[in-house]
Amino acid sequence: MRERAEGIRRPHGLRRLVTALVIVPALLLTGCVSVPFSGGVELGGDLSSGVDIDVDLSPQGPSKGATQEEILRGFLAATTAAQNNYGIARSYLAAEASDVWNPYESTLVRAREGVIAQVDEATLTYSVPIVASVDAVGRYSVADDAATQTLPAFRFVQEEGEWRIAELGNGILISQQAFPSAFSQHTLYYWDAAFRNLVPDLRWFPSRSEVATRIVRAVLEPPTSWLGQGATVSAIPAGTQLALAPVSVEAGIAQIDLTSEVLSLTDVERQRLRLQLAASLRAVSGVVGVQLTVDQNAVAIPEWTAGAPDVVPQVDPRVLLRTEEGFGFATGADVEPLGTLSPAIIELGATAVALASSRTLATVLTAEGVWAVRAGDAPPVLLDERPGLIAPSIDGYQFVWSATAASAGGIRATELDGTVHDVEAALPDDARIVSLSVSRDDARVLLMLDGPGGPRLVHTAIIRDETSGVPVRLGELRDLPLNGETAVDATWVDEVRVASITRSGEQSLVELHELGGRSRPLGLPQGGVQIVGGNGGVDGVRVLGTDGIVFEPRGSGWQNTGLRASFLGTQQ
Repeated sequence: MRERAEGIRRPHGLRRLVTALVIVPALLLTGCVSVPFSGGVELGGDLSSGVDIDVDLSPQGPSKGATQEEILRGFLAATTAAQNNYGIARSYLAAEASDVWNPYESTLVRAREGVIAQVDEATLTYSVPIVASVDAVGRYSVADDAATQTLPAFRFVQEEGEWRIAELGNGILISQQAFPSAFSQHTLYYWDAAFRNLVPDLRWFPSRSEVATRIVRAVLEPPTSWLGQGATVSAIPAGTQLALAPVSVEAGIAQIDLTSEVLSLTDVERQRLRLQLAASLRAVSGVVGVQLTVDQNAVAIPEWTAGAPDVVPQVDPRVLLRTEEGFGFATGADVEPLGTLSPAIIELGATAVALASSRTLATVLTAEGVWAVRAGDAPPVLLDERPGLIAPSIDGYQFVWSATAASAGGIRATELDGTVHDVEAALPDDARIVSLSVSRDDARVLLMLDGPGGPRLVHTAIIRDETSGVPVRLGELRDLPLNGETAVDATWVDEVRVASITRSGEQSLVELHELGGRSRPLGLPQGGVQIVGGNGGVDGVRVLGTDGIVFEPRGSGWQNTGLRASFLGTQQ
């Protein structure tokens, strides 16, 4: 039996279950916590996840008798090496300039070599096309159309008969080829507005440059602007500073000495602060935990009495799909059904499914509209019967997200009892929504759009009512670079990366996009019509072809998994 939403009792338990953070009680009372690096949380760089392994770069210092141009080129090359506070680069500077130059203020990423011009006998300029920049707290921004910039002039003096740079701007310049080795990727964490989940904020810091210290200083600052518009908050009190630098690491424990603002926090607030810092440091090599102190005295922080959120939520690694045999998880050549959910989903004639993290709830698209299907005896509930609906999404609050392709203003978040909440979104009037997917932290949404100007991939923050968690509006739209002529589909790959399919003629292109980083192609699967993420970063991505073949990434291409499906399910 099927029922419409009217008259269905509103659920009370909106809080999804989370896995408790494994911690060592003996360390908790002194403010020390060891972050569990299981369940998908790993230390260090991982090539399979697209994180580049740090490489020491060893440029040379100035040679005797070098010309001004040779000194300038040598200095620019030396800024790839952050060792010893950019010691090699400073050797190209005059003594006074070496003392005041701040390489950490900003980083420009160049597309190719620049052009040197002579201004006068002691001054050179350097003009270069810029593709990206990184600010003082690690925020990466893509430049517009590789615009050429002229750096602040370099003025030269002679010291002991050798040319040295006496005046220059702060910051460094680096090639896009050297950037992955010279900088390391780290994810800072903030809390969603309800303190339910940690929300990632991708940053980039110079490798071998007291990275732990730079991460702590960065996370003491507010989140990136688009996240800080009401979607996220920090557990760190305003005005808190790092009292003792650099952050030392002793036996794997990062020693973080903060100013006294943290002493005014309650026990719960201290727990949140500690977890925020520990999660932000989790990818720093050699760090397995944190110790918080004030005036070098340990801060007492009690054990969590309730489950702490997973830093990186995980899902079932198997592919969720609809085949001729049924709906469920692919297990070899068989399909493992989801209890009572699978037959209900099949009976409805589903064409798209998003499965909640509890696995007891799914939202389903059919010819009639978007449904909520719950495990057990409860009948499916039709939540949205507008024409032209796209595949729905579901969040941890148990709001079902639905949208019509034809109307950019038609995004809804519907409760299981049928209460509809229109979500305000500043989308272009001529845009067509192709896909919509809520992140597993419930604080962000990914949208693929199409329109007269071509495909567009955007991500944005979800602004919720502080009391009820109802989605009220979407924040500032953040565009990701996208190729192709026609939008097809997009998905979350992990907490800070998404993937897209576009089409040019008969050719499908898959691209990987970092939210706050770079983008790169992932190959050309045959006739890709749908893409879903899973666990393990890129390795967990699957693409469905027009002929029903399910593809997985292999090397620089896509390999037939041997599975066939009419559609792939999304796991929240």
